[in-house]
Amino acid sequence: MSNCIYLDNEFYTIKIHSSGAELNSVYSKKIKREILWQADSTIWARHAPVLFPIVGKLKENRYKYDNVWHELTQHGLARDLQFQITSSDKKSALFTLTSNQHTKKSFPFDFILEIMYELNQEKISCRYKVINPSTNELLFSIGAHPGFFCPLDENEKWTDYAIVFDQKESTQRLCLEEGLLNGNSLPYLDNENTIPLTHDLFNDDALVFKNLNSQSLNLKSPNHCLNFSWNNMPYLGIWSKKGNHQFICIEPWQGVADSKHSLGSLTKKEGIIQLKQNEEFNCNFEFSILH
Repeated sequence: MSNCIYLDNEFYTIKIHSSGAELNSVYSKKIKREILWQADSTIWARHAPVLFPIVGKLKENRYKYDNVWHELTQHGLARDLQFQITSSDKKSALFTLTSNQHTKKSFPFDFILEIMYELNQEKISCRYKVINPSTNELLFSIGAHPGFFCPLDENEKWTDYAIVFDQKESTQRLCLEEGLLNGNSLPYLDNENTIPLTHDLFNDDALVFKNLNSQSLNLKSPNHCLNFSWNNMPYLGIWSKKGNHQFICIEPWQGVADSKHSLGSLTKKEGIIQLKQNEEFNCNFEFSILH
């Protein structure tokens, strides 16, 4: 059974479910609005899922490790499992997921996944820690998938907003085909830092970038600005459902979807992290509503 944890300070009230250790509500007292997408099942039935132990989709929803094929659905298993609430107070909460017989049916590794949410004045931070408690290697990817209302105000429209990176970028967009990388990339941005939100922006699925110069961005309109930053997550996805103009997901990842040309080997999968015994991996993101 899912339990909820509430965090609160002078700027936000936050609700987190133990199911998936998923943010379910971020109410901004500054603008007096809910800023986190509220999982409308007719559009996109998630709020901010944790992507583990894979990011994105596997070719044929399966992978091979140690000469054995395993099935794993898009974005992995953590988002649908109950986490233990390890500790909590009004400003922070720690959630833990540990491998067990159930997880090993589709992911045959020992792991400890810790997710820490913290309120630090006007910033909301989320830290991921993955620990390998085994004498065997641990192979995984991890990522975030928070959705935010856009526009943030009923008097605004989608096209009032833009994504503005903290640095100018000349980069490539990694192209997706039915959820898989198709091996192509297209030039995207030319010494620029701004992506206007147009009605056709996501007609060809998510914008996926690798190794941007930027480590933060603003989702901004003339009236509102959401600042979002990330660390140790070299891929960035930006997505909304095609034809939808109500929310946008900002998704830093350590990992990426399979190529449609993949042969299925987990050890050769792009973005896979390899942890030896007692090693740990850390990454994080944070966001805030700016004046």
